[in-house]
Amino acid sequence: MSTFRVDMSREAVTARLQHASKELDLRPERRLDTKIDLSAAAVTSRLEEASDLLDLCLTLGRGGRRVS
Repeated sequence: MSTFRVDMSREAVTARLQHASKELDLRPERRLDTKIDLSAAAVTSRLEEASDLLDLCLTLGRGGRRVS
């Protein structure tokens, strides 16, 4: 089993934050673009995806056998 390690030194964290800020458009008029879409369609889609994932987990937990 491999482990994933992240350098949490001050320098490494600063470098990651600087990289992220260069990649993102952080202008005030774009601030809301990063928020979660709470429209009815988007919420419904996320709930359906969560339900599908739950069904998959339950199926895998039963050894791959579907129970109806």
